[in-house]
Amino acid sequence: MKKIFLITIILTAVVVNAQIQWTEDIPIRQGENIEWSRAATPVDEGNVVYVWSDTRCGDRDLWAQKMDASGNKLWDEDAILVNGEINRQEDPVVIHVGEGNVIIAWVDFRFEDAGDVYVQKLDSNGNLQWNTAGIPLCLAEDIQISLNIVSDDNGGAYIIWIDFRNSISSDIYGTHVLSDGSIATGWVTNGNAIIAESDAQNQHTFWEDGNGGAILAWHDTRNANDENIYIQRIASDGHLLWNPTGVLLCNDPGIQETPKMTPDGTGNFIFTWRDKRSDTNGDIYSQRVDINGNLLWTSEIEVYTGDGIQINPRITQASDNGAIIVWEDGRNEIAEDKKDIYIQKVDLDGNLVWNADGVPIAVAINDQINPRLVGGDNGGSWITWEDGRTEDHPYGDIYVQHVNSSGSVLLPTNGKEICIETEYQFSPLIKKSGDEVFLCWGDNRTGSTGIYIQLLDNSGNILLEENGEIIFYGLCGDARNYQIFPNGNNQVIVWEDTRNASIAIQIYYQVLNNDGSINLPEEDGQPITTMTGFNHENMDADFYPDSNILGIVWEENKEEGYNQIYAQAVDLAGNFLWSDSIGIRVGESTEGQKCPKISTINNGGTYEFYIGWEDLIDPYDSRINGQKIIDGILQWGSGGKTIADIDGNDELCDIVDNFYIWRNASWPDWDVYVKLVDENGNTAPGWEEDGKLICGAPGSKSNNIKGLLVPQGLLIVWEDLRADTLYTLDIYGQIVTEDGTTLWQDDGIPLVSLVNDQYLSNFLYNDGIVLVWKDFRSGVSFDIYMQKFDENGNEIWQDNGVGVIVNNFNQESPYLVSNGEDYMVFFENYETGVQSNLFAQMLDENGEIQWFPNGFVICDAIKNQKKPMAVTGGEYTYVIFEDTRSSGKTDIYNIYAQKVKFDSVDVDDYEIHHEDYALNQNYPNPFKSSTAISFNLNPNTLKDATVKIYNIKGQQVKTLECPDNIGIIAEATESLHHITWDGIDNNGKAVSSGIYFYRLEADDYKSKPRKMVLLK
Repeated sequence: MKKIFLITIILTAVVVNAQIQWTEDIPIRQGENIEWSRAATPVDEGNVVYVWSDTRCGDRDLWAQKMDASGNKLWDEDAILVNGEINRQEDPVVIHVGEGNVIIAWVDFRFEDAGDVYVQKLDSNGNLQWNTAGIPLCLAEDIQISLNIVSDDNGGAYIIWIDFRNSISSDIYGTHVLSDGSIATGWVTNGNAIIAESDAQNQHTFWEDGNGGAILAWHDTRNANDENIYIQRIASDGHLLWNPTGVLLCNDPGIQETPKMTPDGTGNFIFTWRDKRSDTNGDIYSQRVDINGNLLWTSEIEVYTGDGIQINPRITQASDNGAIIVWEDGRNEIAEDKKDIYIQKVDLDGNLVWNADGVPIAVAINDQINPRLVGGDNGGSWITWEDGRTEDHPYGDIYVQHVNSSGSVLLPTNGKEICIETEYQFSPLIKKSGDEVFLCWGDNRTGSTGIYIQLLDNSGNILLEENGEIIFYGLCGDARNYQIFPNGNNQVIVWEDTRNASIAIQIYYQVLNNDGSINLPEEDGQPITTMTGFNHENMDADFYPDSNILGIVWEENKEEGYNQIYAQAVDLAGNFLWSDSIGIRVGESTEGQKCPKISTINNGGTYEFYIGWEDLIDPYDSRINGQKIIDGILQWGSGGKTIADIDGNDELCDIVDNFYIWRNASWPDWDVYVKLVDENGNTAPGWEEDGKLICGAPGSKSNNIKGLLVPQGLLIVWEDLRADTLYTLDIYGQIVTEDGTTLWQDDGIPLVSLVNDQYLSNFLYNDGIVLVWKDFRSGVSFDIYMQKFDENGNEIWQDNGVGVIVNNFNQESPYLVSNGEDYMVFFENYETGVQSNLFAQMLDENGEIQWFPNGFVICDAIKNQKKPMAVTGGEYTYVIFEDTRSSGKTDIYNIYAQKVKFDSVDVDDYEIHHEDYALNQNYPNPFKSSTAISFNLNPNTLKDATVKIYNIKGQQVKTLECPDNIGIIAEATESLHHITWDGIDNNGKAVSSGIYFYRLEADDYKSKPRKMVLLK
């Protein structure tokens, strides 16, 4: 994998390197998440280059593949990496520039979230011709999106884009890159403004002008209450050859939008657009323009102005001169707003060549949308589109049609099937290269996106495998609701996976070895549940160490129309252990079941699985039911056993061995109950039939209720809102013995009851009860605290808990583990802004902090690392976390892992003390533009002093020589000085937002490093 940060701080490498065990975060589940944006270009005879972005390497990168007329991949089997810089590279455009070379431009997010414009050139063998990082065309602030590209007919290209640098409205900028990657004379850094009038200029279309320049058209809202189409011609040196503000293509009132253009074969150009002057549903119009910007038709022609909606026109050159225009048309199904595909040909004089109402390409039921076309031989055209005739959209198929010069369709009426696979196919693109027609589309036939291709000969015969062949495929979707279980050197991880969400959600698992490798053959996990076409959700799992049995339960909505609870077990080799591969239904219900839980007991080598769920009686009443499974056999009958049925909603919270814990949510109170059942599912001796009331305090609202076996019995801990605490959230607990006796006071004791809210995270037992929580006592930010309690609930460590991390930034989702001696807490850290990194802190048996005051980074990859869960194995802990480094237009959630060693750190080892020297905290901190670093220093050693600044990975980014920009802070002393840092590194470049460390060095003095935060 690439771009997975070494999360080590080299400032303290002697210790921190000892903690992080794997040099890269281990992807437990990392999808490819392909974005197919229809970027392709014909190149040398009979070949086409396709470009897309995917996240196979973590964040989003740019890839390209060259396909020949036999469907062979001519570059690497899995494509060529065009650009793999940090963060996102996406939305590519590509053009052939001669001799098999292509130029690819894209939107790039390596430096900022707004997006920049980069470009690269590949030769006919797929070799990168320019700097591997790509060449920046625009690094201006604000947003640059929606690229377009044409060849300059001399090995280079023109690139234009929509740009928001001037206002919230969009302009159009562009540049001219030469064949050697340099920017042509006359074009400025970050691009020239092609059109930057008031309000918005967008929806551009682009074509080379045949004279070394280019022509574009766009949608323009500069005139109030009137949206028009303008055109412009650009010279090689960037001069605008027509009116500087553009030539008005159509000056009729109303809205003209979505222009498209094509050369007409004579050196002039034909444009088409959607026009609402006479019909708010839209009509299709066209105009012809010469190389000097003159309108060649007396007035624009009506391509189609009939009934219904007309949208999304596309245009291509007719090989016998003129143009062919295709569009989506709703004339036939106005009431249902369904669209068909129609086409028309216009000659050089503006006459409609075919039927005055257009030629119907596809008028089947449901929608036919998103047409694309390419000119064919002898004045005809090939057209492809998404077709919903079988299942309706979004479950579209791919069809094609061939029209000859007289407008006759040459393939079956309403089109020829190209791909009618299950699920949906989308965004078809059609190109012609040599004698073959290349069709390409995005395909979700398996639930995740692949890019598929089909080839046709000139007669429309299919040349490749039916329904197309894969160019590249990779899983999409998210991992969610994950758990990790300890198992010696082979940790077990299970999660819900949406990779096939268009079909159904499934449950997957993986086994993580102590060396960071994985056990199961599928690198992104293996399914526990069989695909049934119904979602497997709200999963719970349990694994008894060394049992080789992973048990899971889930909700599934099958034919009955309501959720039922199913169970399955697998071994660590991926084999189903229970009789039915689609799972065992654990109970019966006529109204529905939800919220399953599972627990495992080792009874003399026999593994017994206790299962519970909520059984719905009506919308306001539910009961707790249970089941026991041994070797895949239901032990309590097909319906299971009723554990409790108290008036109101009984909501299952946890199962610990054969203890069932729930709350009864009957307004106004949410009470906590627990019940122990025997091996037959009956109420255990000494227990009430409807369970033991653990908390029934008046006005109490109990939430996040969890249990844990301790030597005295079962410990139950929960968050509690009570009237007598002014409804601030506190943490309460209770211990109940096996005979149903509570050991602490009625309704539980307050383990943490302080000002503002405290949120329970998790807890464990280690010669006492050790609890970690998120705390808002400061009223400013969320901090992380821990406490150890004795068997009576008394605090052992310092009053009100040990601050694991306490500062002015939010810390979230702490998770606590122990190796039996020390403790490790993982948490989300938000010191760098709205995005979180994964941090950890270690405490010894006395609750003393062992690492740096704010912990250290476990993972600081881009985007968010959240929701850690961890298990221990000897001197190591294995942590998994939710990772969004693949996110872009939407958030994408994967699972990563890291191995961390329990090893204490003596921070004082990293400072050489000197009574005359001291480094102070910078101010302001955080800072945006510059910050002052103050220190005490003997004036005699000032000339030799430096302040060294390091990023969070320990890389030195700046050395500040103290004689430069030095000042005395206070007149009362000559030893207190300050130096400023403006966020510029040693190479003169601005560093990115984040955490930085700095230390003072002078003579034999080296200070302990301090931390500062740069926010932009």
